Amino acid sequence: MAHKKWRVVCYINQFFAQIGGEDKAHIGFNATEEAIGPAKLFQSLLADDCRIVGTVYCGDNYFAENGDSAAEEGLALIEKLKPDFLIAGPAFNAGRYGLNCGKITSFAGQRLGIPTITGMYPENPAVDLFRKDTYIVKTGILASGMAAAAAKMAGIALRLLKKEPVGGAIAEGYIPRDIIRNEEQAHNAAHRAIEMVLNKIHGKSFESELLPPVFDEVEPAKPVTDIKNTRLAVVTDGGLIPVENPDRLKPNGSSTWGQYNWDKLMSEKHFVIHSGYDGTWVMENPYRLIPMDVLRELAHEGELGAVDPYIYVTCGNCASVSGSKRKGQEIAARLREENIQAAILTST
Repeated sequence: MAHKKWRVVCYINQFFAQIGGEDKAHIGFNATEEAIGPAKLFQSLLADDCRIVGTVYCGDNYFAENGDSAAEEGLALIEKLKPDFLIAGPAFNAGRYGLNCGKITSFAGQRLGIPTITGMYPENPAVDLFRKDTYIVKTGILASGMAAAAAKMAGIALRLLKKEPVGGAIAEGYIPRDIIRNEEQAHNAAHRAIEMVLNKIHGKSFESELLPPVFDEVEPAKPVTDIKNTRLAVVTDGGLIPVENPDRLKPNGSSTWGQYNWDKLMSEKHFVIHSGYDGTWVMENPYRLIPMDVLRELAHEGELGAVDPYIYVTCGNCASVSGSKRKGQEIAARLREENIQAAILTST
């Protein structure tokens, strides 16, 4: 006699639901009893023990802008499907999608009392917010790693449903949850500590069992004391660039930046390469992203020393912390070369 299969619901955004991209990011919550997008992959991975009974999807902007009230909508649709488990994403390094996956799994776990799982790149801003509420499997930065991420997520999901033990974060490949459990070890703590010290002394690799948090301390810049004699530049991570894209910026995970003369950029063909927001409004009026008109007025009125004719542009979508630091250092060095005393950063 075949055993009863667990009921699993998947949550995805409008892109993975194949509804559309940023142009459909405003759509509200919907549900279908079919497996769509990544839910099909999870169905194949869990087919022996589980059945995907529905896919719930929502636009990234709608969820992010409506917060808890949107989560309540989604939770109501999920509850109707009577799930034993909720899988969200994976979101990789998509910020809004990550936050939405974290919130819906958090709500489902607390309100429905079911186990949940999602997947994210470790630098996704949602990781620190929700890692204690749900299992977050480590993924690559891009969706091209979907198969590997889904396999890990499915493996942990099945063990949670079967109430089988899930190992430590490092061994299992998920983000640490700060939950302490007793585990049997081959050697006691003193033996393991001495072994790590000896490995460190001899230059061998070792892995600490207790990793302290690492905080990047950034000293604030000194305030501008004489704005009327200050030369100011505009820096943006909004991805407004010449149509030929001479600096090879990418829609996401971009590792480069460009310096463009504003008047030349406006007189020639340009576009928004950033894939993390709808660039329609910027293309309609670029001053929404780069307030060059207001800054030049202030300079003309004597309220500001001067405005650099160049803008400094990168694309912040899905950019790693290390990559962003490097780009910031490079742009800062160029600003110093150009005798810029202050800069404003416009973002999306």
